[in-house]
Amino acid sequence: MLAEVEALAAQVYGSATSNEQRAEAERQLSVFSSNPDMLDQARMILETSQQSYAQHLAATAMSKLLTAHWGRFSAQQRIDMRSYVMTFLANKGPSLENFVCGGLVTLLARITKLGWFEHPSQDVTKDVSQFLTVSVDHCIIGLQIYNEMVSEMNINKTGLPLAIHRKKSVSFRDKSLLQIFQVAMQTLGQLVSGSYGQIASNQDEKLREQCLKLTLACLSYDFFGTSSDETTEDVGTVQVPTNWRPLIEDQNTMATLLQAYNTSAAPRSAQAMECLSQLASVRRSLFPNQETRQAFLQRVLTAVVAVLRGSERLGEEENFHEFCRLLSRVKSNFQLGEMIKCGDVYQELIQLVAQFTVQSLQSCPFASNSVYYLLQLWSRMVTSVAYLKGEGESNLDRYVPEVTQTYILSKLQSAQQLLRANPNEDPMENEEQLVDQLDSASPLCRYQYDRTAEFLLNLFDPLVAKLQALATQGPVAAGGGNQTEIQVVEGELAWLVYIIGAVVGARGTSRTSEEHEQLDGDLCARVFQTIRWVEMRQPEQGSAGSSSATLKRLELSLLYFFQYFRKAYIGEQANVSSPNLYQRLTERVGVSDNLMVMNVIVNKAMSNLKVWSRHEEIVDKSLLLFHELASGYSSSKTLSKLEVVTFSLRSHGPQHLPFLTESGNPRHRTTFYTTLTRILLMDDQGHMEFDAFMAPFTPVLQHLQAFLSNPANAAPGPAREEARGLLMGVLRDLRGVCVGTPNRRAYVAFFDWLYPDYLPMFVRAAEIWWNDAAVTTPLLKFVAELAHNKCQRIAFDCSSPNGILLFREASRLLVTYGQHILTGAPPTYKDKYKGVSICLLILSRALSGGYCNLGVFELYGDSALSEALNIVLQLSLSIPVSELMAYPKVMRGYFPLQEILCHNHISYLCMLESPVFIQIVSNIQYGLKWVNPPHDISVSSECASALYHIVEFRFRGSKKEQRALAALQSHIDANPQMFGQLLALLLETVVYDECPNQWALSRPMLGLILTNEEAYEQIKRQMIEALAPDRRGQMEAAFEKLMTGVLRNLESRNRDKFTQNLTAFRQEVKAFLTA
Repeated sequence: MLAEVEALAAQVYGSATSNEQRAEAERQLSVFSSNPDMLDQARMILETSQQSYAQHLAATAMSKLLTAHWGRFSAQQRIDMRSYVMTFLANKGPSLENFVCGGLVTLLARITKLGWFEHPSQDVTKDVSQFLTVSVDHCIIGLQIYNEMVSEMNINKTGLPLAIHRKKSVSFRDKSLLQIFQVAMQTLGQLVSGSYGQIASNQDEKLREQCLKLTLACLSYDFFGTSSDETTEDVGTVQVPTNWRPLIEDQNTMATLLQAYNTSAAPRSAQAMECLSQLASVRRSLFPNQETRQAFLQRVLTAVVAVLRGSERLGEEENFHEFCRLLSRVKSNFQLGEMIKCGDVYQELIQLVAQFTVQSLQSCPFASNSVYYLLQLWSRMVTSVAYLKGEGESNLDRYVPEVTQTYILSKLQSAQQLLRANPNEDPMENEEQLVDQLDSASPLCRYQYDRTAEFLLNLFDPLVAKLQALATQGPVAAGGGNQTEIQVVEGELAWLVYIIGAVVGARGTSRTSEEHEQLDGDLCARVFQTIRWVEMRQPEQGSAGSSSATLKRLELSLLYFFQYFRKAYIGEQANVSSPNLYQRLTERVGVSDNLMVMNVIVNKAMSNLKVWSRHEEIVDKSLLLFHELASGYSSSKTLSKLEVVTFSLRSHGPQHLPFLTESGNPRHRTTFYTTLTRILLMDDQGHMEFDAFMAPFTPVLQHLQAFLSNPANAAPGPAREEARGLLMGVLRDLRGVCVGTPNRRAYVAFFDWLYPDYLPMFVRAAEIWWNDAAVTTPLLKFVAELAHNKCQRIAFDCSSPNGILLFREASRLLVTYGQHILTGAPPTYKDKYKGVSICLLILSRALSGGYCNLGVFELYGDSALSEALNIVLQLSLSIPVSELMAYPKVMRGYFPLQEILCHNHISYLCMLESPVFIQIVSNIQYGLKWVNPPHDISVSSECASALYHIVEFRFRGSKKEQRALAALQSHIDANPQMFGQLLALLLETVVYDECPNQWALSRPMLGLILTNEEAYEQIKRQMIEALAPDRRGQMEAAFEKLMTGVLRNLESRNRDKFTQNLTAFRQEVKAFLTA
């Protein structure tokens, strides 16, 4: 057997194996990691095999078995396994391959965490510390065990309930973490001081690696359980416990880390720098008084100065990046006033940091990824100047202007060099990184704003003059003139427009004076002048695909500028009265007020939609700008007065705006018409009637109506393809219009225009293109929006049948589409599941909209409601539950509908056949398990609500619903354990899981207990007997208290009493289970 296992392990982990062989070997070996009875065999393989692959297989299999089946093993087996692994590492660890040793270390750490509270007498730190004194190789293994143990206790790798994980993590923090940190620092101190003794260079390297890794892990520990998002790069304050203070305050701690940085090669030196960053970020309240904190800050700044003096180590990229992060973290954790109090150290620091920043911006080849931290440091310092209270001179006036100008100039020179080498490159392609830098740089620019503005103007004006000179030499449109030189200047100009946009947008972050507004006006005037150049350079309509990358970037920089100008001077929070700004704009470009500025901005956005119709990013940002201008109350009122907007309200469509058909993102059509509709409806003066706005749609819809009314047109051909394109476009347009109708008056006007002239023909469209998702998706989404009663906008007159007519049209579409899709669509998301999810949404909105009395359908023999319910139910049940839960959109459509059906149409559900009803309840049971992140807990809440309505219907037993109650009882007879299983699931979830939506889950529990008393008693016995004998009495007492004071009814007050008891029950049980 051993030889066979070794051969299979070699196939799994060896390199000379095909994918098919590896998959087959993994299948055969999977029994070792899935069957708990194989634990002894895995241990035997580890003990007897000399092959490293087999040893690694055994270690990983044991780890998986213990993780998945921890409760299956006795306490003695767990202790024996832990002792065995510890002994095995002590005896054979140094001779094992690294990956085998790593697997065993992981196994030991996993056993330690899983059994943390089971054997309190065991001292993990003491057991592992024995490795540290045997030999250097054993010391490396001991530190490796500590590292893995800290990681295991800090991160929930085993899927434990969050409360249990946090309790173990906190216990480990209090009992062992400080001792482990001390071991790491002591060992590192011996290494850097040379007192560890004579060891080989590779051993020294491994020891340093493990010591620094362990130090960083200890300082990065989630001390208070606040680091839920592990994707963030900077954690801010390090919340070390108070008993760590002597070690943090000890000057040897920082000196050891600084010496480790100086004496270690990269990347170990970068690790040491990261440890210094964490050490400098310890919480403010750790120190008992200001004097102690000031002394600590003095040591931090002294260490930073020492690093800057030996700046040759910063020539390595990893060291450079971590040092930039350290600088940023120092300022974020200490106030500028406190830094100034450090006297000569601060003065030297600020001088050296300024020199370092300038040199990095000018010549460092890898500074681009670290510039953000340097800018953040200087930005935080200048914003702190306003809070200084006479602590001393900050000397920022001396250094900030140079840093600011160097940053601007370095980016300008970088763009120039890149474009001269390759004119087709875009030096600002990574706009997200650029915007982050600009947001940090803008406060610097507004500090001593007069000097920055003068510097920017001196850079901007020569570039404009150069462009004007190039314009006199020949045609400048795309393809003409000296294109290389033009593109270089455009690239530089684009960068300056970006920085001006950021500076103007930062107006609200600093004290604004009349002089500052005038400077804003000077800078903005230059940008507005740039628009004329762009208009000369822009290509003919529809041919923008051949334009240069720099011209496109210049267009994007203008859109960035407009967005920030809007926030500073046009937005709802901006100070609209800015006479000094408009005085300069009037002098320079003839723009005298807010209306004229809006006119310039909107004309540019509309021009982009025509000229750059095939450039996705320009179209997207132009539409976003237009949409946000229309979202503000005052700005949207101003928009309605602009000629370009009134023209667009009258004349919209692909013939006027080619982006509607040429853009690669069809959602742009919906966004554009939503914005136009909002502007139209904001005009209280009634300058334009709604029917006049909708008039451009009429020819398209009439053409489609004529096409769809002729049965012969269903055959494939050019006419069908033309109609298909028109239909997809107009559906997206109409959905945008419908989204933009926020109130009753607007919605009724839209519905009266749409019905009965055009709405019925969409059912015919569904018959023709039912298997074409490009048509059915916008069609279904349009009807879903039409049926959505948001803000109670669907409110017809009491004598109007429109609510019933709307429901009937939605029902006709659902039935037509559903019947085809049930029988002819392949079971894929694109072809079936996506359409089904929108059908679920349509019916949910139609049933819950409140604009139609659904009882009239049965009363007058209309089958619209029953047909819609039947077809959508068939569609939903045709999707396997695994697929249902795999696609969030399908899941978010299914469970809200089930809640609505259980609440308002429970009789209909009960009258279904037993297999169908049981499948619905089974899906609800599946959804109840989604109670913990990353799952969407709203699913379990909706399932609990649906279950509550079923249980309430059964408990109350209305005389009018005897047939439905009898049908429900027949379903229960077909599956007697159905409700008992649901009750058991809810009880176990509340007791053992984190359960953030406990209130929602508690709603159906009382009804389940009252209607399934025998099952409840059996569940109680099972939960009690599953515990250790010494805990059973406590669990039994907790169950007795659960029903104390609870009556046999489902009235609101009684349910609240049960919920209170359940909360107390949960807390009590968790307390003695984790004690």
